[in-house]
Amino acid sequence: MKSYSTVANELSMRRDTRLGTLPIVATPGFLNLVTPQELAELRDALMDGRAPRDLQLKLTQLAGGSLLHRFVEQHSRLIIALLVAAYGGSFREASRANLERLLRVLAYIRKENDANPDCHPDGFVDDQQEIRAMLVEMGEVLQSFKMWRLRHQVPELWRG
Repeated sequence: MKSYSTVANELSMRRDTRLGTLPIVATPGFLNLVTPQELAELRDALMDGRAPRDLQLKLTQLAGGSLLHRFVEQHSRLIIALLVAAYGGSFREASRANLERLLRVLAYIRKENDANPDCHPDGFVDDQQEIRAMLVEMGEVLQSFKMWRLRHQVPELWRG
């Protein structure tokens, strides 16, 4: 009998015969495509309190797309807000490892030519897969950030 991890590994290595389809796996598999330079450039921009212009444009385009596109866009904006707050020193509940994981996911989403290039009709399936894996792994940190943001960045909502 095969273990769950053995089956997951087999699925991650198998490609469907249809052009452009990706295997469905329970764990992320494409973040290794992000280079150290891409991470550094993205980190520098976010430390200055802004997402890079190309990423902003990409997210604006995704906002008008399908449900999958909006999923990627909305979660990317949440990651950006968390990283900007953390790098600015105001949100302190995420560990360094959490911040690096979020940065790597965001850098992957920023890439046009990733495991499944974004110009393909199903080009954001891999991006969605990485976000979903991150949500499973880091749900508590993201929920904590959402609560923190409501208390600190939207104080008028908490005034009676």
